[in-house]
Amino acid sequence: MNKSIKLRLIVMNILQWAVWGSYLTSMGSYLASVGLATRIGIFYSMQGIVSIFMPTIMGIIADKFIPAQRLLGLCHGISGLCMLGAGLYGMAAAGGTISFGLLFSIYSVGVAFYMPTIALSNSVAFKILEQNGYDTVKTFPPIRVFGTIGFIAAMLFVNF
Repeated sequence: MNKSIKLRLIVMNILQWAVWGSYLTSMGSYLASVGLATRIGIFYSMQGIVSIFMPTIMGIIADKFIPAQRLLGLCHGISGLCMLGAGLYGMAAAGGTISFGLLFSIYSVGVAFYMPTIALSNSVAFKILEQNGYDTVKTFPPIRVFGTIGFIAAMLFVNF
């Protein structure tokens, strides 16, 4: 069996979860530092709200219209552009006033497209494993553990 397939899936999981770990725990500190401490809960709530319906919507789109791996790339691209936009906006407004409406809008679109990538990456991984003759019940859990390691490592790196 091809070990490079497992390695690629491990890297995909590490990166998938590292992105989330890099902003999830540091976001509250950043928002407090720019005067949005009273609205931190709204940002985290938005993530929970889009987590309820966006994976379902994107799953339907992946089942009927766009292959999951392409939709995964599209969602990552849109989310990445939004994260980049939010970061650039935050740097440009440093020392000035951060607009809650603009930052929240950019964040909301970004997180709306990021949250489905978790389910889509699992779907893509399962399909790749099945196509290559692996038993997904035995092979996927150790691969997924590396996602948690990526989340924790990114969280610690950003927080330090």
